[in-house]
Amino acid sequence: MTGHGKRVAFVARVVATASVAIAATAAVAWGASQGLPQAQRTPAVARVSTPQPLRVPDVRREAFVFAKSALQEAGFAWQVRGRIHGFPANTVVSQSPAPGTRVVDTGSPVITLTLVRTRGYPQVGQPADRSPYAATKIQLAGATSTPKKPPVRTEAGN
Repeated sequence: MTGHGKRVAFVARVVATASVAIAATAAVAWGASQGLPQAQRTPAVARVSTPQPLRVPDVRREAFVFAKSALQEAGFAWQVRGRIHGFPANTVVSQSPAPGTRVVDTGSPVITLTLVRTRGYPQVGQPADRSPYAATKIQLAGATSTPKKPPVRTEAGN
């Protein structure tokens, strides 16, 4: 490289370095001008809302693979009861609680399914007889436990 070529290369490096420095300074200055993000105020007292009841979907006459998906998407866990196990092609013939029942959202309320084997489809692999996550107990919405009444005292103390 000639002397002239070396000077051009040097000047190009100086210009590139200066450009990067100017861009970085501009970015820092812009960021500083935006100020600090404001923290959101948190309420002094957290409000507790009553969970809305869940409505049990109707999965009868559905292929098991679709029934369990519908239940999971609606917030339910499921389990299979009876002689026929949870192979994808089997069909749901009954469910408990009944479709339309309103239940308390206890986490993953469990719906019990009874299946029949669908003819023409093999039952291969491992059956899925319960949901892949823990189920919670079914509690009917609006159902309250009745407190026990205290014993009646007589004047004689009996």
